[in-house]
Amino acid sequence: MPGPSESPLSPGPDRTSILVRALTSDQHVRMAALDASPLWDGIRRGHPHLEPAACACLTELMAGAALLQSRTVFAERLQILTKGVGRAKAVVADAWPDGMVRGMLDVSDAPPEAPWISGPGIFQVMRSSASGEPYIGNLELVEGGAQAQIEAYLQQSEQVQASATLWCDPDSGEAGALLVEPLPGCPPERLARLIQALEGLEVVPFWERRPEFLVNWINQGPGAQLLSETLLSYGCRCSKQSLLGSLRGFPEAQREELFSEGGPIEVRCDYCGTVYWITKEELLA
Repeated sequence: MPGPSESPLSPGPDRTSILVRALTSDQHVRMAALDASPLWDGIRRGHPHLEPAACACLTELMAGAALLQSRTVFAERLQILTKGVGRAKAVVADAWPDGMVRGMLDVSDAPPEAPWISGPGIFQVMRSSASGEPYIGNLELVEGGAQAQIEAYLQQSEQVQASATLWCDPDSGEAGALLVEPLPGCPPERLARLIQALEGLEVVPFWERRPEFLVNWINQGPGAQLLSETLLSYGCRCSKQSLLGSLRGFPEAQREELFSEGGPIEVRCDYCGTVYWITKEELLA
């Protein structure tokens, strides 16, 4: 069992996903395909209080974050935040350049029949690189789930016409994602075949939608050019030291109030549920 200052979500080979970037053999369509099923296991471990449907919503948004991050070849940290009036009051997906992803979901008191992501609300994308100020883009939520928000963001904020497909079965945890982007000069007949392939994907069961299959499906046969393969894992970057750093940024009066009862305080990580006990002496050290 993890100790009081250890995260139970250290990456492991049994929870590693693969994201493949490829270019069709005719060089007209770029794509990214992700097997997100292993991420489901990490989400269920890190958020045991969430029902399977909530975990599916979180899985899809995290997969969407990985798709967006793949467009810069994982050169930056990318975080997605949605806030709305659906069953999910807020959802966060946080993807790091080293392939670690994490997320959290705050359940609202909306009725069970309500969609998980629903407006009015905001869809925010924050990109952070090692050499520059973070870029933050805010959009109004559009009708639809995570994939509709991803497509709207690409179209409105990056002027990119692309199709995102996200899926997660809340019963089996079979999950994945596909992003296809017709490149400039894509002939109308090739675009028509691409639309046909995307529509036909509905009949393919989730368990069969692995990256290699998806690349061949969009390419309409073998021969696509592999651009990169990236391993992703669900994990948490929390630590006692990072939490102490955050608490030290609070105003002095607020820090004093935290320890008004004299004993240590309990701080729980929203991403992985790890509990840290912090004393006033540690905070002042």
